Amino acid sequence: MSLIWFRVDQKLIHGQVSVAWVPYLRADTIVVADSDTADDNWSQKVMMMGLPPEVVTVLFTAPEALAGLLAGPELAGRKVLAIFKDLRGVRAAIQAGLRLSHLNLGNQAFQPQTQEIRLGHTFYAGRPDIDLLRELSESGLEVILQEVPSGKATRWRPAK
Repeated sequence: MSLIWFRVDQKLIHGQVSVAWVPYLRADTIVVADSDTADDNWSQKVMMMGLPPEVVTVLFTAPEALAGLLAGPELAGRKVLAIFKDLRGVRAAIQAGLRLSHLNLGNQAFQPQTQEIRLGHTFYAGRPDIDLLRELSESGLEVILQEVPSGKATRWRPAK
């Protein structure tokens, strides 16, 4: 398996992913690591409707099962784009054995009740997410804010 990109995107599979990231990465497989979506056939069907023809495989799994899925024979030789719905999913996957060197922060909506901070054009994070990003960054994970491949990529670093 040739793992290409790990992304956090609250919308999971949508236009930015289908039209921009898939062709840019030449991904032929998308893995959505989100427990709720893994159990929701209707959401899966909706997400798959707009996929480009080069995506031949879409898999839905719980974040905790992602490391085993990526290491298994089912994805051998595939170019995989793995998408998490939120940072909690990233942490769950890492705690279950997933190793990653980079993480793309794509989209996370503003939630006024949690007093979130805008990290990027379309990525907002509350204090728990900021703390988790700090932890991930300090462990060596490169955190990149970038909506689409043609947009500016900014490395996220914790405030000192």
